Amino acid sequence: MPGRTTGVGDLGSQYKDYIREECAFRPVAGVTYTPGSLLQFVALDLQLDPDIKCVALPGTGANQQKLAGFVSEVWPGFSAPSGTVYSTGATLASIRGTLSIDAVLKGFHPGILLDCSGTGAVTVVDGLPLIASRATAGYVQGTTAASGPGLGVAVAALPGSGIGSSITAAALAQASQTATISGTPAVGDTLSVTIQTPYVSSAPGVSQTTTWTTPALTSAQATSTTTAAAALRDYLNSQANFSKFFTATASTNVVTVTVNTAAALFRVNGGSGNNITFSFDISLSGMIANSLSFACAATGGSTNTAGSTTLASGTGFKGYIPAWCQAAT
Repeated sequence: MPGRTTGVGDLGSQYKDYIREECAFRPVAGVTYTPGSLLQFVALDLQLDPDIKCVALPGTGANQQKLAGFVSEVWPGFSAPSGTVYSTGATLASIRGTLSIDAVLKGFHPGILLDCSGTGAVTVVDGLPLIASRATAGYVQGTTAASGPGLGVAVAALPGSGIGSSITAAALAQASQTATISGTPAVGDTLSVTIQTPYVSSAPGVSQTTTWTTPALTSAQATSTTTAAAALRDYLNSQANFSKFFTATASTNVVTVTVNTAAALFRVNGGSGNNITFSFDISLSGMIANSLSFACAATGGSTNTAGSTTLASGTGFKGYIPAWCQAAT
């Protein structure tokens, strides 16, 4: 148990662990157990030991039962300590009894897999019940009703406002925005794009941005607005802290920045001064990215105009959210 505190500033030092119940399950052949995946007990004749702990991923049919919990975010995988292999092979005969899957049965999980495109899915907000996805095995989706045993397996744990506070159910489309190069590019000009990036622990609650600025344009790059746009595209994609979230493409003089389908997790936090009162990671997916700020700039004879002040046109969501798990069986 955490000790007593005398003020909010003490809470960080008193942190111990999430409140939750965990268990180790057994795998079956031919399944990928990604951290955050929803698990389901297999039929009795598919169990490999009398303790009845073998699990797989649930199907995508309605009203899935025998739901067991979620793969832990700290499970190292079958190749521990490297933690790079989450899939079982075609047979477990040679490794029976040596493998286990760490799972969360009840309590807080910082990252379960949500797909908002399934049949009957609804907008997800804090406290909304979650059921097995009707679109993707191992994922969950929001629901307005999750009564009955074996249906509601988690409750969304989201902020009341800001990034991630409301996740709309829709088919997935990634957010994007444009940078249009015009004017008269010249040798030595630079082109810049600035986008909102994850929050940092040194400034909780303060939104952050990162600016990517090209080196001075060469004579070949400054030939036209089309070549200048290509130079901006190539520079952006070469930067690791850009490419882990976004991909840039170019058509004539227009550069389009689009969120990656499998973008890195986006950190959100809150607090004041050096005190962090909350922190969570969420996938930068679909409509989540629509609120991220976006700006462009240029020097010299070039101009660089943003299509809008934020990313736009993202719909749906498929990725990680924090949740309160509740074993459904």
